[in-house]
Order: sequence, then structure tokens, then C-alpha cells
Amino acid sequence: MYFKRVDIHGFKSFAEPVSIEFHDGITCIVGPNGSGKSNISDAIRWVLGEQSPKMLRGGKMEEVIFSGTANRKSRGMAEVTLVIDNTKNILPIDYSEVAITRRMYRSGESEYLINKVPCRLKDIRELIMDTGIGVEGYSIIGQGKIADIVSNKPESRRQIFEEAAGIVKYRSKKAESERKLESSKANLDRVNDIIGEIESRIDSLREESEKAKEYLELRERYKKVEVNIILKNVESLELKNEYIKDDLLELSGYIDTYKQEKDNIDKQITEKRARIEELDRLSNEARDKLMSCNDTISTLKGENELRKEKLSTLVKEQERLSNELSLLAQKKQKEGQNANELRNSKGEIEKELNSLTQKLEEKNKELDSVNEVVQDVFKIIEDNKNRVYEQHSFIAGKKSEINSLNSLKDTLEKRKGSILEEKELSATEEVSLRDKYQKALNDKELIETKLKNIVRNKQEESAKYNEYLSRQNAFIKELEETKIAIGQAYARQKTIEEMETSYEGYNQAVQFLMKKNIPGLHGVVADLIQVPLGYETAIETALGPALQNIVCNDEKNAQDAIELLKQNKAGRLTFLPLSRIKPYMSNISDSISEMPGFIGLATDCIKFDNKYSNIMGYLLGRVVIVDKLSNAVALSKNASGVFRFVTLDGEIINSGGAITGGAYRNKTSGLLERKSKARRLEYEIQKLKQSQNNISKDLEYISVKLTEIKERIESLDREYRDSEIELFNCENVLKGLSAGMTELEEAKSKWDKEIANIDKEGISADDMIEKLQLAVEEAELKIKESEDVIKESIKEHEELIAKQEALKEEITQIRIQVNSTKNNKDNIEQTLRMIESYISEYEKDIKIRHEQLESLKSQELDLRQSEGGFSERLEELEKQKSEAEALLAGTQEEKSSISSFLEEIQSKKESVENMLLNYQSSKHELELKLAKNETQVDSYKEKLWEDFEISYLQAMEFKDNKLSMSSMTRESREIRARIKELGDVNVGAIKEYESVKERYDFLSEQREDLLEAIDSLVKIIDDMDSIIKRNFKDSFDKIMINFEEAFRALFGGGSAELRLEDPTNPLETGIEIVAQPPGKKLQNINLMSGGEKTLTAIALMFAILKAKPTPFCILDEVEASLDDANIDRFVRYLKSFKDIQFALVTHQKATMEYADVLYGVTMPEQGVSKVISLKLGDEFDL
Repeated sequence: MYFKRVDIHGFKSFAEPVSIEFHDGITCIVGPNGSGKSNISDAIRWVLGEQSPKMLRGGKMEEVIFSGTANRKSRGMAEVTLVIDNTKNILPIDYSEVAITRRMYRSGESEYLINKVPCRLKDIRELIMDTGIGVEGYSIIGQGKIADIVSNKPESRRQIFEEAAGIVKYRSKKAESERKLESSKANLDRVNDIIGEIESRIDSLREESEKAKEYLELRERYKKVEVNIILKNVESLELKNEYIKDDLLELSGYIDTYKQEKDNIDKQITEKRARIEELDRLSNEARDKLMSCNDTISTLKGENELRKEKLSTLVKEQERLSNELSLLAQKKQKEGQNANELRNSKGEIEKELNSLTQKLEEKNKELDSVNEVVQDVFKIIEDNKNRVYEQHSFIAGKKSEINSLNSLKDTLEKRKGSILEEKELSATEEVSLRDKYQKALNDKELIETKLKNIVRNKQEESAKYNEYLSRQNAFIKELEETKIAIGQAYARQKTIEEMETSYEGYNQAVQFLMKKNIPGLHGVVADLIQVPLGYETAIETALGPALQNIVCNDEKNAQDAIELLKQNKAGRLTFLPLSRIKPYMSNISDSISEMPGFIGLATDCIKFDNKYSNIMGYLLGRVVIVDKLSNAVALSKNASGVFRFVTLDGEIINSGGAITGGAYRNKTSGLLERKSKARRLEYEIQKLKQSQNNISKDLEYISVKLTEIKERIESLDREYRDSEIELFNCENVLKGLSAGMTELEEAKSKWDKEIANIDKEGISADDMIEKLQLAVEEAELKIKESEDVIKESIKEHEELIAKQEALKEEITQIRIQVNSTKNNKDNIEQTLRMIESYISEYEKDIKIRHEQLESLKSQELDLRQSEGGFSERLEELEKQKSEAEALLAGTQEEKSSISSFLEEIQSKKESVENMLLNYQSSKHELELKLAKNETQVDSYKEKLWEDFEISYLQAMEFKDNKLSMSSMTRESREIRARIKELGDVNVGAIKEYESVKERYDFLSEQREDLLEAIDSLVKIIDDMDSIIKRNFKDSFDKIMINFEEAFRALFGGGSAELRLEDPTNPLETGIEIVAQPPGKKLQNINLMSGGEKTLTAIALMFAILKAKPTPFCILDEVEASLDDANIDRFVRYLKSFKDIQFALVTHQKATMEYADVLYGVTMPEQGVSKVISLKLGDEFDL
């Protein structure tokens, strides 16, 4: 990571855009005092987030914006962009190039951007945190601030060490965790207060809730007791059927016996057939075995021939190994003789090597003596070169000053001319400013009027918005209520559909047949008619049990269905064949139909398919529907005796005159009422859906309106903000124009004074140039004297070098001989080791050959022994072949026997099946008797629906076998008394208690979460402290070592150390600096001179950079108080940091000599800085 460039516009003296590119190495920024060169380092510090105007050498932050000059207007904004190369991803952002931008307006507003994307100052600080380039770090040392590093208090000095240790981000995280900890503790206090308030209410609500629950339980228990009484009556009837069931059970036993016998016969047949399959498998295996034996016999004979060939090969291999053993013994003996000869040669070479080594030592001593003389002569040459270098530097400096003075004279003359021109132009500019001021006042009045109109329009739109918002909330509430109603209606509809599908409420026979989907059956009468709302009671009364009659095609369908009912003892039913039923044909006279209360014939009051008209005429052809009983009585007196009159409330006047009425209990299971209820629910659902759709449309309309109004309000807000900006800008213009007119008045007197000063400075510059030229001539004479000394010393140096080279050549030849002798010795030792290795290998090979020979002899013995097993194996295979042939014959015989058995048992099976058929016929007759008794049980089940609106299956859920009839009657009476004792019951207390309890539990969980969060934050803070301690200690130790080294390098000796004020408290302790320059006592840094403090601070800065390098470092005149010798050591040490970019703002020519790039900052126009760049080679002279 490194800095690529900085772009400055409108910052301090940089009125025009300026771009400064940074390169590897050292960049020097030079220029006269007051030219604005330090403003470059201020710009970089500012863009990195500096918030203190004092650190930017100002009184308030607005002063960083270019304030204008006599010839230029002030800027309204300052902007600085720092471009950083991030190809190594040191900054935690996925960009190879990062541009950090900061803007500031005269209104006081600031903007921060990263890669042109708006961000917060916090984001920039987190981005560069612990990289060392932050404003609080050590990468930017401002003008006059270098000594502050060591002059600060020990506790203040700690900050730069923390930045180097990389613990700033951990301190930031710790501080954030501590803020969260305080917040969590405050939240815990608030939660505890709320829990205390809830606890004061929850006990009373619990008592009311328990009372309400007891009431609901008692009410449910009452229902259970009453249902169990009915179930006991049903059980009594069912007990009577048990006797019939016992007979059926006995008969079923006989049937099961014969079924079992039939199953046993079937099992035997299956087993025998399986055995036949097994015999077939054995026969196939015997055939396969026979073939296998024949193949194996042939294979064994072939293997015997192969064994004989292998024996012959083993004998030949043993002969070969014996020959190899003899040859290896001979080689081993020969290598032993060679080893003895090499040992003798080695001793002679070692004597020669000792002689050469002694000669080499003598020549080295002679060379060291010559080297010392060479160094003395070289030092004389270097000293005189340094004197020449210093005089050249002195001359260059004086010439530079002469050029600067000449430039100053030219600048003064130009400035004098421009002042005279400015005085002529100022009168015209003053008239222009007054015209602009008046125009700006008019613009301001128009903008203020526009702002008032915007405020009024926004108030009107806000009133509309609130009105529509109120309507929207009302519709949302209504929509939710409608959705709930639809859900409840769907639930009731689904219950009715399930009852219809399962034919609940119908007798057992209907349920049995309708679930069979028998062809020819059209359905029960109740399913084939549609009754209008309000007529259900009348039609149910008129039809009575006929509602459950089944309509079929013909008598055959009826007979088949009845037979099926008999077979399954499923009950009895009446069937209405379409082919046979004839309707009752009765006509109503006009005199009767016109009487009060007459509604119509029952067949005219319902809807049905035309194909069922005969059925409906048969059932309802003589039934007249009347509104009420009194009118029915009057009608019956005037009508013939064939009609029955039924009122809408269910009263009946029969054709013979009998009248039936009163409290109607038996509603024939509510079959028609249930269907009507389903139709009403369907209508209700459709109506609710339509209402839902209407509300949704209203909500959509309101939502559109709200969006439109909101957009208008936002547009007005934008317009208001734009107008405010216009007003602000207009006011700024007025202020600027007013200030401009004031400045013109002040400038008139200022220009006269400046012309007088220019004349005076020109005379002073001429005197200074004359003095500088005399100093240059004296320096040139000193250079000539030093150059003469250098020539004489160089001649002597060359002669010594020639002697030095001759000695080196002689030493080299001796070394070559020594190395050659050593190589001979090493080669002999290597060859000797190789021979010894060969002897060892020969011994191993001899051992291996002996082992191989023994193995071959063992294999030969095994092969000869295996010849005896061949005859035995062949005999065994012949035996297996005979056994397979015998097995094949046996299986064929057994298979024939089983086939005869199967023919006999099949005859027995037919006899058993005839007996089983007779018993099943007797069982069917008993089942018909049982069905008759069950019909009476059905009537009790219908009673459950009439009284409690539950089916028999639902009632069984309430059944309790432990209850007796007497105890249930007594319990029912006690429950009613207890409910009365409870008095008023608040059923809503249950939900209220649950709601409060839920909130109490939630808050309790929140309290636990807060306690866990507090524990977690405490642990995080402890962890941060541990990391800070560890990292600070590691970094401090490195800096301490580097500081001592840098101090000695910069001071040319001496010692220095860093100390912790309180080593037991590494989190907060201050840091002391103790130093001992060469020739002085050890002392505290505060007792040192200004120059020593500066050099010590530079040493500390270098120590920190070495421990924690930063990619870039800006030093603003840090070496200003150093002399040339110290500057030279400073810059040389600076050059050792190869991986850091340095930007030095300097006046020192000695520093400039080491620069890779020079930027000159000038001020050709008063108050406006300009930058000129120059990239230099590796070496240059000033």
C-alpha cells in the first residue's frame, strides 16, 4: 500500500486545483517561507479526518477554505482527495485503489467520500485504523511538532505507542462495549421497574382466571354427564343384542374350523409342490456335480506334468547360486587390498597440507599491514573530498540565495506594476459590486415569498394525508374482521360438508348403502330436493322418516340393495323405484288457494329434477303448506279429506282431522335444516368475499392517494430545501459583496503603503547580493587547496593498492594449492568409504545367496512330497462322481411319489368347501335378526343430535365407564348448584391473564437476555484488556530496542532507553524517555537542549517506524533545528527505510540532495500557491 497522489482544490492557499503525485523513495517539498508548502501536509492531515483547527495551524475550521486575495474571490468550498494504492489489500476494502475525499462548505457542512461514495468520518477512521497513517498516528509530523513527541507528558506520549502497537481499534471496541454495558444496565433497571408493576396485578388476575376456568370446566362436565346418561341407555339396548352375537360367534367358530382345515389342505398342497421344485433343484445340482468331477480329474492330470517340470528348474537354479557365491568371495578379497593402499596415500597428503597452511598465515599477516596504510591514505582523501563537497554546497547555497534575491527584485517590480493597474480597475469594480448587491437583495425577497407559499401548500397536503391515513386504518381493521368472519364461516361449512359426506344423522342402513356407490341408486330423498329458506320445518314434518328413503331405478335395484342389507345386517330402509312409484293426483280448488294463509302444495314449494316428479308427487302430492295453524284449521274445513295441512312451524292437520302440534323435539336429525344452513353459509361467504374485495379496492385507492400526496409533500420538501439553499447562497452573495466593497476601500490605502515597501526592499536586496558574491569567491579558493592535497594522496594510494593486489594474488595461489590438497585428501577418503561400502554389500549379497539356496532346497523337498497326494485326490474325485449319479436317481423316484399324493388330497378339499358353504348360510340368517334390534339403537343416537347437536361418534368422546346412572344424576344436580355458587364470572379474565402473563414472561426473558449481555460485554472488555496489554508489551519491547539503536546512529554514540512509569498498569501507564548523548550524563529528556530533543524525537520516530512501518510518512521541517552533520546522519538513516514513502517539507539543502522527487511551492500571486515538480536521477548536485 502506498500514496499515489493528493488532489487539492480551494484548501488554504491552493485556490486552483493542484495534483501532487508521490513516488517510491523521498519526495521533498521546498519553497520560500509563507509560500504554502506546509499547507500540503495540512491537506493530507485534514482529509484523513483531523477535527482540530489548532493542528491545522488555524483558529476555526472554516479557515481552511481559500479566503480570497485582492485579485481573487474567496471559495465556497475546500476539497482534498487522497488516492491510495491498495493492491496488497492492507486496507479492509475490496478495491485496488482507494480515494478518500473530504469537502467543507462555508456554511459549516462537511462531506466525506470513499471512492466517490458518501460515508461517515467514522468509516474513514475505521478504514485506516492501526495502519499508522491516521491523524493521531506517527505518519504525519506537522511543522514544529517533532519535539512534542518527547516533550509531552508521559501519559500523553503513550498515544503514539498505542498506534504503533495496533491497539487503537481494540481501545475503540472496548469503549464501545463499555457504552453498551452502561446502556444494558439502564435497560435492565427499566425492565425491572416494569416487571414490578406487572407483579402487582398478576395475582388478582390469576384468581379471576382460575375462577373462569373452573366455570368453563363445570359447564363442560355438565355436558359430559348428560351425554353419558344417554350413552348408558344405548348400552342397555346393545346388551340385548349380545345374545344374538353369541350365537353368531359360535357359528363363526364352526366356519373358522372348516376354513382352517381348508387352509391346512392348501398348505399341504403348497408344501408338496415346493418339494417337487426342491427335487428339481437337487437333480440339477447332481448333474452339475457330475460334470464338475469330470473336469477336475482332467485338471489334476495336467498339474502333475507341470510339477515335474518345476523340479527340474529348481535343480538348475541351485547350481547357478553356488557359482555366484564363489565369484562374490573373490571380489571381496580384491577390494580389501585396494583399501590398504589408499590408507597409505592419505598419510603423505596430510603432511603436505600442514606445510601449505603455515605459509598462508604468514602472507595474510603481511597483507593486513599494507591494508592499514591504505586506509590511512584513503581517510586523507575522503576528508579533503568532504571539505570540497561542503564548499560546493556552500557556494550552491549562496548562488541560490543570489538567484532568489534577483527573483525577488523582479517580483517586486511586477507587483508594483500590478498594484498600479489594480488601483485603476478598483473604481470600475466598485460600481459593479453595488449593482450586484441591489440585484441580490431583490432575489432574496422573491425566494422568501416562495418559501412561505411552499409552507402553506405543505400544511394543506399534510391535512389531506392524515385524513386518508385515518380512513386507511379503519378499512384495515374492517378487512381483518371480514377475514376472520370468512374463516369462521368456512370452518362451519367444512363441518357440515363432512357430516353430509359421512351421512351423519342418517340411520345405519343409509350410511352403509350410500358409501358403497351401488349402481342404480340415485340417493336419499333429502339429497334430491332443494327447500327454500323458511320451509325446512314444514317439509321435514311433511316427509318425516321418508326423508331417508332411497330412490332407485327399478324393483331389481331395490331387491339387490335389500339383499345386501340382509347379508351385512346393516338395517332396514324404504326404497322408491322410479319405474313403479305413481304420484297422488289431487287438485286444489280456487276457493281454497285464495283463502288466507294458503301457500301452496308442498311439491310446488320445493325444487327437484323432473325425473323425480312421480316420487315427489307420491310423497307430497297431498300436502298443503299453510302459514299458521289457525288458517290451516279453516282450510281443512273447506277442503276434501284427502289433504294434509302442514304449517311453517310444523303443526299438522291430517286428512282424518287429527291435529298434531306443540314443542317439536324430533327434527328428523335436522337433515333439511343442515342443507339450508350450508346454503346460507355459502351465501354468507360470497357476501363476505364481496365485502372483502370492496374493502381491498378501497384500500388500494387510498394507498394510491397516500402515495400521491406523500410524493407531493416530498416534492414540496425538496423544493423547500432547494429554496433554502438558494436563500442561503443569496445571503452569502450579499455578505460577499458587502465584504468586497469594504475590502476595496481598505485596499486603496493598503496599495500606497505596499509601493513604498517595495522600493525599500529593492535597495536592501542589492546590498545583500554584493555580500554573497564575495563569500562565493573565498569558498572557491578553499576548494582549489583541498583538490591539490587530493591529487598527491591519490598517487600514493595507487602505489599501495598495486602492492596490495600482488600480495592478494600470491595468497590466492597458496589457497588454491591448499584447496587442491584438501580435495585430494577428500577424494581418497571418499574412495576409501566407497570400497568399505562395496565390501559390506558383497557380504550382504553372500548372505542373501546362501538364504536363497536354502529356500530352493526346501521348495524341491515340498514338490517331491506332493507327488504322493496326487493319487489320493484322483481317487476321491472318482468317489464323488459315483455319489452324484446315485443322488440323481433318488430324486426322480421321490418326485413320482409326491404327484400321487396331490391327486388324493385335492378330492378331500372339495368335501370341506361344501360344509363351509352350509355354515355361512346359517350365519347370514342370524345377522338379519340382529339388524332389526339395532334400528332401535339408532333412534337414541338421533336423540343426541336433537338435544346436544353432536353425533354418536362425537358423544363417545365423553364416555366414562366408571360412572353409574345414579351417580351421574346426582353429579348433574351438584354441578348446577356449584355454577350458581360461583356467581358472576369474567370469562375474559382468562385471556387477560394470559396476555399479562405472556408479557411478564417476555420481560423476564428480556431481563435474562440483558443479564447475559452484561456478562458477555464484561468478558469482551476483559478480552480487549488482555489483547491491549499483550500487544502493547510486545510493541513497546521492539520500539525500545530500535530506539536505542537509532539513538546511537543519529548521535554517533551514547545510549537511550524507554521506561514505563507504572509497569504494573500497562493499560494506562505513561512512558518516560531517558537519554545520554555522547560525553554527557544520563538524564531525563526534559533536561536536554532543543536540538538534542529534536534528534531524540527523530530517533524515537525511526524506532516506531521500524517496529510498525507505515506506507507513507510526512515530515514537515522536522530537521529545521539540526546542523549539516546531523542532517546528513538523519537523511542517511531515513534512506534505510526502503518500503516507506517519505514526503519532507524542508528548507535544508542537505536534505534536498537525497530527494528522488522535488516539488517547489511558489507564490507568484500574493496569497495563491503554485506547485512545480522535478523528478531527479540517482545523484545530483545543487
